[in-house]
Amino acid sequence: MAKVTVAEGKLICRKFLSVCEIFVKDLVWAYLQREEVSAKMCCGNFHGEIGRVIVVERDGKREIFQFESMQEARELLEKLQEANPDMAVGYTEANRKRFEREI
Repeated sequence: MAKVTVAEGKLICRKFLSVCEIFVKDLVWAYLQREEVSAKMCCGNFHGEIGRVIVVERDGKREIFQFESMQEARELLEKLQEANPDMAVGYTEANRKRFEREI
């Protein structure tokens, strides 16, 4: 899981020793994705969820940020919305059709 923040008009992601910076104004679409996770363990079963925020830039480049919970993913999406109110938000049929060339 990466450390992701929104600061100074940038989406900043730190993965190990590298840093990825994306200008928030260059984002045209962002949406959430949820995945259920189940695993058998020696002491029982584990059920959880993974949250992802997928962002699409003006040039069509797509980045995926994964979190251990949907709450963390929702918080990042809210910060992105605040920083770029013109960005399309949510995985809707209209957004998919509008931006499918870029994906």
